[in-house]
Amino acid sequence: MVSFSIPSIIYVAFRKRLFDAPNEDRKIHKKIIPNLGGVAIFTGFLFSTSLFIKSSLLPEAGIVLAAGIILFVVGLKDDLVGMSPVKKLMAQVLAALIIAVLADIRLKSMFGLFGVQDIAYPVSIAITVFTIVAIVNAFNLVDGIDGLAGGIGLVVSITYALLFYLMGDIGWSFMATALGGSLVGFLIYNVSPAKIFMGDTGSLLVGLIASVLSIQLIELSSVHSAKAVDLGIQASPALVLAVLIIPVFDTTRVFTLRILKKQSPFTADRNHLHHRLIDLKLSHTSSALILLGVNITLIFFAISLQRIGTLPLILAIASTVIIANIFLTLLLKYKTSKLPNSKRSTQVKDKPVLKTEKEQFVDSILEKIAKN
Repeated sequence: MVSFSIPSIIYVAFRKRLFDAPNEDRKIHKKIIPNLGGVAIFTGFLFSTSLFIKSSLLPEAGIVLAAGIILFVVGLKDDLVGMSPVKKLMAQVLAALIIAVLADIRLKSMFGLFGVQDIAYPVSIAITVFTIVAIVNAFNLVDGIDGLAGGIGLVVSITYALLFYLMGDIGWSFMATALGGSLVGFLIYNVSPAKIFMGDTGSLLVGLIASVLSIQLIELSSVHSAKAVDLGIQASPALVLAVLIIPVFDTTRVFTLRILKKQSPFTADRNHLHHRLIDLKLSHTSSALILLGVNITLIFFAISLQRIGTLPLILAIASTVIIANIFLTLLLKYKTSKLPNSKRSTQVKDKPVLKTEKEQFVDSILEKIAKN
């Protein structure tokens, strides 16, 4: 359904001039591209969950979809006309409260992490809302190059679909599969060179469903266990961290650096992991595949080492990505030092000219569209 609807969305987007123009230096793409892929992702996900997930199989499905609709509307408005960060944050908090309070999908225990077991209800709601909002924004920020956000969402969906199935929770497995199927249809048109972006409409929804599945897996793992191939989920918080490691680590790293520089954590820049890989002269496809490869490797790493315990496994995962990030930083510095000084100064001087060329390109395309 998604793959069939996207060509029509692309056509309408160009006819109505609804696209993402490369009018900022931090943006990587060089041409105008529609950013309404999230419309197709949401409708495909909504169609699949409504058709195949019965209320008796997953009573919380309707509430999750209601929260998803809130973020869909907010994301659509932001993609079309823009929206203030405060209003977007308020909508995310509202959606998270609906999930935590009405669906009772929340973090109820720390599983002995830092010596804490059960969490009081108000604290549980607060932690859950913070977790959902953080994951939603992490997916929103990681959507920077062709195929990355959709690819990570697909890895998350497949992993959770398999784990829930092995645990015997078919309803949640179906929901993860529905999201994964929608992302497959989208990725056909999003792999480099992308014909469409998912926009906030898509990234907010993917982040919301990923956060709900993550919280539910942590809670259900204390009751059920994945028995196939002797897979027992003994450190579910660490496993969830491995599944979400790319958006979570990237967002944490970028926010920390901005705060240390005494900037707003929401200030846009070109310091994300995917930007740094692009700066190494890697293609969009290569950069996305590297990050996805790291993601998948850490998932297998977490599954294999669950028996060492939650906290040691979390520390092991965190140490691995920090070391990898240090290596990337050193590699970037080495590559930069190899550039001739004349080339560096030329690049700086050419920046305003490049921006003017972008603007001229956008104007010429708009004129062609207007003539049609």
